Amino acid sequence: MTDVSTNSIAVVEQSLLALSAGMSAQSRRDAKTTFQFASRVASKLHDRDGESEAWFNKFLEVMRTLGWVAGKRSYERDYDQSRSLTLGPIAFKVASAAGKALLGGPVGEAMAKLAGDAISALGNIEEAQQVYQQNVKGHPVSTTGLGACIETPEGELFMLVNAFSASPSENDLNTTVFEWKSSSKDRYCGSAVLSFNDVVYTDAVRASVEKRLIDKAVKAASEFDI
Repeated sequence: MTDVSTNSIAVVEQSLLALSAGMSAQSRRDAKTTFQFASRVASKLHDRDGESEAWFNKFLEVMRTLGWVAGKRSYERDYDQSRSLTLGPIAFKVASAAGKALLGGPVGEAMAKLAGDAISALGNIEEAQQVYQQNVKGHPVSTTGLGACIETPEGELFMLVNAFSASPSENDLNTTVFEWKSSSKDRYCGSAVLSFNDVVYTDAVRASVEKRLIDKAVKAASEFDI
């Protein structure tokens, strides 16, 4: 069982979700479940090259229906001149900038550090990499996500989410996760800061979401201490 007193990472579909130490077991479960459900809905509709922005918009739309309020968001479309882009450094750069710009203060700094620690830790956890590779292998993945979730001492949940364009080849999947290269010059990076309203995510909604995931025989998001 994951120790809630430590930071952890959860491999959720084609994304990585970092969970901060101090989050309650229920908060961790809600964060992983809503993140997974929104990811699956978005990927079912928009999992092809060139649809990263649509994927991110659908992801946020579903998250809103599950109680996550998007306080601030941003996006950028970057036309890079290089032939390949390494995702790991891009992910950390965007997450760090978004955490500080969209949240600011100690919470923003903590979000940025958590995202960076998650990427670094994943490279050292072989089991987590295997789960991730299994999730994306054989699929025309064009969008991957990185999230970081923190629960304040007052019990408020905040989540920083990022979406990135990336189309790894089968060979690239043999390298360290989040260090693959994307050959697309047209890169979309989206960022948003979400706060959780548990008044909306009632027990009935929670039960419905979890049942739908179970009915689809979706394996629960795997979580690892870091």
